[in-house]
Amino acid sequence: MREDILGGLRLALIRGETLKKAMMTFYNAGYKKNDIEEAAAALQQMNAQKVVTQVQTAVAKPVKKVIQKPPPQLTTTQQVSNYGAQKNFQQPKTTPEVSNYGAPKKFNRIMVILLIILLIILLGILIGIFLFKEELIGFFNNSFN
Repeated sequence: MREDILGGLRLALIRGETLKKAMMTFYNAGYKKNDIEEAAAALQQMNAQKVVTQVQTAVAKPVKKVIQKPPPQLTTTQQVSNYGAQKNFQQPKTTPEVSNYGAPKKFNRIMVILLIILLIILLGILIGIFLFKEELIGFFNNSFN
């Protein structure tokens, strides 16, 4: 069993991620599926043993304390035990969007107006160059001679 995968899965669970999501992260990073499943099974077994010891200590305590404050590892263990039935990796149905190419964009009206004005000015300069081509050539010839 790979200790680095086990440690990574354990840290992901501590941060509040689901075991399935953590496993998919390792799978997408290029780790072997069998290594990931083996580490997840070991983690599940370790967490199951923790739950048994927590239940044994909870039985020894008064019932009021157990009801008021459940052990914090219980939710993580439930996530791990929910994974036990599912061992195949599937791509998530929704993929996160990297960009908003398909979404409608809100243009700033001022920016659009400024760009239109700039376009009109540049077109005017271009037309002026074609109309006064002879005069411009003569002006530049006289300027540099």
